[in-house]
Amino acid sequence: MTLKLHVFPLSPRAFKVLFAAHHLGVDYELNFVNLFKGEQNSPAFRGLNPNGRMPVLEDDDFVLWESNAIVNYLASKKPDAGLLPEDVRGRLAIEKWQFWDSNHWDPACAVFVFERIVKAAIGRGAPSQSEIERGEEMFARNAPALDAELQKHRYVAGDRLTVADLCIGSALAAAEAAQYPLEPYRAIQRWHADLKALPAWTTASDLQRQYAA
Repeated sequence: MTLKLHVFPLSPRAFKVLFAAHHLGVDYELNFVNLFKGEQNSPAFRGLNPNGRMPVLEDDDFVLWESNAIVNYLASKKPDAGLLPEDVRGRLAIEKWQFWDSNHWDPACAVFVFERIVKAAIGRGAPSQSEIERGEEMFARNAPALDAELQKHRYVAGDRLTVADLCIGSALAAAEAAQYPLEPYRAIQRWHADLKALPAWTTASDLQRQYAA
């Protein structure tokens, strides 16, 4: 059975697993989950993920949800790529940033994505100024930690690309459209440019455009 990725490519969380799959060279079948049509709430999809969220990975009889977990699973299939350390301390040094992504970075970025992209797409009106201000407060609280780390070395956890970069960096796929307040954070901007230069970023971006049409 071919590994399947159930995704809505326009979402930064879906971009994350597509970016990882293409960077690692993992073959997969893309199953488009149209969130605008509510396909995430179908009985079939809820059978894969009872939370009704994508992305979801299906590999034979193994089903996995949560985008960072999926990225780690994909990386485990290509250990020679070196994106996921095998030693405990090395791996936890990466995973702490993935937890940070899920708990701090992604929620901050998601405010701008919802207010400035999703609401327009689903006809929910103009962005809420109070929500934008809340997002700016969250971003200002969290971005300095990432920027400071990237001032020390090229990538999030050192001078080598890891799953931490793929996971955290994928939120920046929406940076321009959602107008993240990135101007003060020059190290993040430099790192974003490095990630965008990777062929897999271009491929994942092309998939976004394909499914946006």
